[in-house]
Amino acid sequence: MTLLKPTLALRRLCIHKDNRVVFNSTFHNGVNIIHGHNSSGKTTILDFIAYTLGAEYIPWKQEALLCDWSTAEVALNGKLVTVRRAVNNRPLNPLYIYWGSFEEADKAPITSWEIFGFRRSSTKLSFTQALLLAMDLSEAQGDGASNITLHQLLRVLYADQPSLHSPIFRTDAFDSALNRETVGSYLTGVYDDKLYVAQLEKRELEKQMQSLDAELKSIFRVLAKSEQNTGFELIGQEILNLERERDISNAELARLRKERTVSADIKKAVGDINLRAQLDAAKKALSEAQDQISRGEVDITDSKKFVEELELRLRTLDESSTTRNYFGKLAFAFCPCCLSEVQPPEKESTNCSLCKSPLNAVAADAQVLRMRNELRIQLSESTALIAERETELQRLHNAVPALRQRLKSLEKRYAESSTTWSSDIETAIEETARKIGGLEQEIKGLYENQRLAEAIRQLQAKREELGNRINELDSSIESLFYTQETRKQKVQEEVASTLGRLLRQDLNRQAEFSRAGNIQFSFTDNMVSVEGSTQFSESSTVVLRHLFHLALLSASTRIPEMRLPRLLILDGIEDGGMELERSYRLQEIIVEECSRFECDYQLIFSTSQISPKLENDAYVVARQFSENSRSLAIL
Repeated sequence: MTLLKPTLALRRLCIHKDNRVVFNSTFHNGVNIIHGHNSSGKTTILDFIAYTLGAEYIPWKQEALLCDWSTAEVALNGKLVTVRRAVNNRPLNPLYIYWGSFEEADKAPITSWEIFGFRRSSTKLSFTQALLLAMDLSEAQGDGASNITLHQLLRVLYADQPSLHSPIFRTDAFDSALNRETVGSYLTGVYDDKLYVAQLEKRELEKQMQSLDAELKSIFRVLAKSEQNTGFELIGQEILNLERERDISNAELARLRKERTVSADIKKAVGDINLRAQLDAAKKALSEAQDQISRGEVDITDSKKFVEELELRLRTLDESSTTRNYFGKLAFAFCPCCLSEVQPPEKESTNCSLCKSPLNAVAADAQVLRMRNELRIQLSESTALIAERETELQRLHNAVPALRQRLKSLEKRYAESSTTWSSDIETAIEETARKIGGLEQEIKGLYENQRLAEAIRQLQAKREELGNRINELDSSIESLFYTQETRKQKVQEEVASTLGRLLRQDLNRQAEFSRAGNIQFSFTDNMVSVEGSTQFSESSTVVLRHLFHLALLSASTRIPEMRLPRLLILDGIEDGGMELERSYRLQEIIVEECSRFECDYQLIFSTSQISPKLENDAYVVARQFSENSRSLAIL
């Protein structure tokens, strides 16, 4: 037969108590039937199989808890591996794995076994990871940050007795719709790890993009507040111009030192008169800036007072409207001035009851509305003006320190010039050297800006690179989604048509099964419907449950992309008060369907009433269990 990957098959199960074997049986490819009387331990053996393969939350019977270990030889894609697990009530027991046959493992020292925990760690794989890797399977992400485990997969592969009314999944204490959806998608091959990896990468890149955007915005915000030029593309040219000017000044300094002569223009440029003019200009600039700051603060204060007045007028206007609405139809019995009796107005009169003047509510309302709109326009304009003035005030505050520094520098130079005498040549040399120093400082600052510009350029390039990669991932995700939906539809149609065909082979006990043309199922909702119905008799529920799992196995033999490992374990064939004839028919349907498979597979089921057609060595494994010869030879 063809070997489809993945394929998982049990070859041998051995259960130990006090270093003594209490159960030992071999299994084969194809159909394996465990049979025996009711309450003779058939379910216990199936529980041991599932538990040794990685299932959790097994409802152990007291007899089973007397055992110490269970060991199983399994074929993973045809390669023999031996696994061993301690039996106790503690959750999440580790799995011991020997990468070889049962006979080799039995002779090997304990150091040859590897221990794998239920959960992964930073330095060690979990046993789910180890066995999935051995079957060339990728991992699947489940609910939250957890990964799908063998326990979750066995919730579908093992249909046990306690989960009679759970048509797809074995009952689990920690269940969620997302986990069920992921497990179903994974086993049917719909789940695409490429899609998950692409989605994960996209989420990570989007986080990086947000971080880069925030970093760039912060940089440009700081540059704007410090009023630095953000035209970084011109920095190189500015550096060249300043270096050229510095070289000219250096040449001039060298000439002055060599020739010791100063031109008339230079004398004028470096003289006290020029320095005094610069000092006066610096004082004036600082004084004007401070004056503008003072005027700006006063203007802002006045504007805020004006805004408060406008807001007060708006409130007063609203209050006056409320008051007029409240007192507008107030009738006076006596005049408040002369206390004479006021004649009541005529009926339906629109005049004031006191002064008899006409009342025009519509005109008054229009007037109030006009005044309110004018006040709101003034309030909006004043608020915007305050914001502009505050921005200008902040700019002036930022400029003051530089103005003060320039003034102090010029004052120091002027003081030095006033207290010391220097010849024209010395003054020229000092001024030229000072100019060279200023140019050097400016060039240094531009180089710093150039480094900042390069950092910004790299951030922008990285952002563009991330954007391009996200666009690529979007296209890939869209394509993978389409492929996934196509595969999902293919699997659903195959499983539904197979299940319909199997149900129609059942005895004529359930009308919906006899037709079985419209079949829907959902891993997410853990639901199977036939002809729009999900509620059936107990025995029909058992038939539907087992045949659905058989349909999954059958579809996996024809769709190589499915990850269901061509293994199925069924318990409770006769549950739900099923009549013997129907039980026989169910067993025969299972075997007849399996005979159609053209690839390696394994199906294990237990029954207390084996069909006479199936009671032979081709299907039956282990001995027949009874109340006097139970599955576990504890005594």
